[in-house]
Amino acid sequence: MSRVVVVGGTGLVGHQLVDECVRRGHHTRSISRHLPAHHSSRWVAGAEYIAADVTTGQGLTDALVGADVLIDVLDGRVGKGQRALDDGALNLLGAAREAGVGRAVVLSIVNCDLAAFSYYRAKARQEKIYQNSSIPSVVVRATQFHNLVVGVFDAGGKVGLLPVLKGAVFQPIAVQDVAGALADAATHQPMPREIINVGGPQVLEMAELARIYRDITGATGRQITLPLPGALGKFFSSGENLASDSAVNGLTFEAWLRLRSV
Repeated sequence: MSRVVVVGGTGLVGHQLVDECVRRGHHTRSISRHLPAHHSSRWVAGAEYIAADVTTGQGLTDALVGADVLIDVLDGRVGKGQRALDDGALNLLGAAREAGVGRAVVLSIVNCDLAAFSYYRAKARQEKIYQNSSIPSVVVRATQFHNLVVGVFDAGGKVGLLPVLKGAVFQPIAVQDVAGALADAATHQPMPREIINVGGPQVLEMAELARIYRDITGATGRQITLPLPGALGKFFSSGENLASDSAVNGLTFEAWLRLRSV
């Protein structure tokens, strides 16, 4: 049994990861700026919750004392959030050294270093901070979540449309499967600058994902094909967002959607 600290443990990935670590028998501590309400959907029985601030460093060292491994699943998509990825990583690693933490794991995005999109560049910088740290660290890069694709479809449905990005191909993965990969990475000693890729079980064009979405949800919006210009469009149409040789045996897009619809 390991002593695991999940930073960002109440977020989309974090609370699934906390649940997975508890299920595996690890002593699991969740760090976030704000604590979840007891017995809320983001509260996991058996986990310990501590409030600390990665942007200021307040409370971090105390929160990390006694931990074997730090797992960073913080997210920050725009503005201050992106800058906080850098500051947060530096503060976390500094506190981890003071607390005697033996290794670290950070969640990132497959081939984020190949994309010119600002959020992906921020994740690439965060990776380098961990890789250059004196604490042995492993980067777990995931393909896009099922939630991302469905979020596009759900948003379009509000105005009667089912948007499909021209040329976009995805290998969507369930957050639960990403949590499993992170928990696996937490229990082995990383090689220098180690990167582990994880992708969903299927590679599908967005038009096919739209068909599945329509079949399961009964969506009636008019399907339209839209160009996605710029760095992100190039990334999704080039196939650089895929990890075909690192597919997990996990929830397909269809299976995940069916579970969501129950």
